[in-house]
Amino acid sequence: MPTQIEPIEGPEYIPHPLAIVTVGDPGDPKRRNGMTAAWVSRVSWNPPIVVVSIAPSRYTLQLIKEFGEFAINLVSEKLVDKANKIFGYLSGRDVDKFAEAGIEPERARVITAPVMKEAPVVLECKVRHYVTAGDHVIVLGEVVAAYRNSDEKPVVWLGGQVRRIL
Repeated sequence: MPTQIEPIEGPEYIPHPLAIVTVGDPGDPKRRNGMTAAWVSRVSWNPPIVVVSIAPSRYTLQLIKEFGEFAINLVSEKLVDKANKIFGYLSGRDVDKFAEAGIEPERARVITAPVMKEAPVVLECKVRHYVTAGDHVIVLGEVVAAYRNSDEKPVVWLGGQVRRIL
């Protein structure tokens, strides 16, 4: 017999990639930021378009609107603590999250944004469109560069926990 759950609980059973979205001027600690995001997905093959869902109050969204581009840095087990305790908790308006995490941001290859060499996979994106969806803004970005930094496996967020799937 099926067990009824609340509609708000249902999406918790959908696995999401865990990523750190980075944006801004890599060399200026006051004009760069990164935030942990789990609501990230591919939405188109050709051109390759991904989507990330961000609360309107986030400094990351403000910078994405200013710069028109961003990077998605997939999180491996090695980055989980920094993703949760720094990039997912502190505000980039108040602190340089990269310095707090002990991560030296690198310049993206195609766009203007900081990227993390510690991330196993990086996707560089140019904004294509914004869509307001409930209490979040969906940012659609065309992937203009993508690369692997290591053979480490990305992790996912499922049921309120980080999980390894590969």
